[in-house]
Amino acid sequence: MLLAMRFRYNHNAQQSDGICSTYFIPQRLNCLKDNAYYMEQYDKEFLEYMKTKYKLTLNEATKGTEPQIIKFAIAWDVWKQAKSAYSKREQDIYVFMSRDHSRLDYIFQEFRKSKNAAEAEQLFLEFRAGIERHIKWEEDILFPLAKKKMGDDSPMIDELIVQHNRIKDDLKGLADCLKARDTTLENDLEQLLAAHDKMEEEDMYPWIDNYIDDKAKKEALSRMV
Repeated sequence: MLLAMRFRYNHNAQQSDGICSTYFIPQRLNCLKDNAYYMEQYDKEFLEYMKTKYKLTLNEATKGTEPQIIKFAIAWDVWKQAKSAYSKREQDIYVFMSRDHSRLDYIFQEFRKSKNAAEAEQLFLEFRAGIERHIKWEEDILFPLAKKKMGDDSPMIDELIVQHNRIKDDLKGLADCLKARDTTLENDLEQLLAAHDKMEEEDMYPWIDNYIDDKAKKEALSRMV
């Protein structure tokens, strides 16, 4: 996921829109407390998401165990990044999808750097969910859209689907050995994603932007939720 357009993340826990994924529990906890008012007033959707998906409230996280603090802090970071990335849905497939590449790249690199087992597991779960959603967008929305112009016989799309299957295999392998951490498999996935994203960003997305009309692209983007 190496691309020129990348997000800049603020790791200062004192800012109201800051990132909470610092490497020390006290800073994570302070960041959640600093952002509590904002969440309760302006981002109730996130709090409901945490309550539904993880059975975890903000109050429980700020008074809870280290794994609960880590889970809530990382989920908040990912939520904020996604909200920022998708706040403007341009009629440009390249911009939208490459931003998602960048967001996922950030999560994967944080996972690779992490030495905390609970943190690494939560980062991996967020990364895997994001990758699987990204692949679903492509295989269920973008590839069928492109095939309307390319025809069913498309070597480029066929190759991307083969790569998707390899990515999913690597993700399954990593999930099976999260505690042991297979660095060889992590390296393989990193290299595979770099090559895969390069192919999409240099070939697939520009082709769609050039040959698919704006109305069809807008409709496709509206389905990517």
